[in-house]
Order: sequence, then structure tokens, then C-alpha cells
Amino acid sequence: MSRFRGIAPLLLAAAGAAVVVALVEGAGGDLSAWPDWQAIAVPAAAFAVPAALSAWATWRWGAAVALLAAVGCAAAQFALVFGVGFLALGYGP
Repeated sequence: MSRFRGIAPLLLAAAGAAVVVALVEGAGGDLSAWPDWQAIAVPAAAFAVPAALSAWATWRWGAAVALLAAVGCAAAQFALVFGVGFLALGYGP
């Protein structure tokens, strides 16, 4: 179980990035057709949930590690969404 806790932030970042890219692709490349609150809340939740879960998975190693895991997860997800999802695959705006 300890190995999973160590790689959980990366796995969760990859899963969250896949969700964000799928949302944008499903919306036709942008979220302008969605109501403003939904266009903000859904992608924000897609970033916040994996970060919170990675913090929860690494909490046993201390609060500082959990915070770093959450920030690292969000940063990795951001890089995956914009680097792979939008630039390499050509999705998004």
C-alpha cells in the first residue's frame, strides 16, 4: 500500500487531466456554451478533487508532505492538460 501512496499524486494527476481534456473535447473545444458558473466550477473541481485525494493519500507522512503532494498533483495535472491535451493533441481553444 505504501507504494501506491507514493505514486498516487501522479496517477491522480493523469486521471484528472484526462477528465479535463475529455470535458473540453466533449464541449467542442471550448466551454463557452456552458453557463458561466458551470464553466468555472466543473474544471475547478476536476483539478481540486485529484489534489485533495493525493493529499489524503499522503497524509500519513505529515501535513507538509500532503500539501506538497496536493500542489505537485495540481501542477502535474496542469502540465498534462495544457502540454499534452491542448498542444500535442490539438484540443481546446
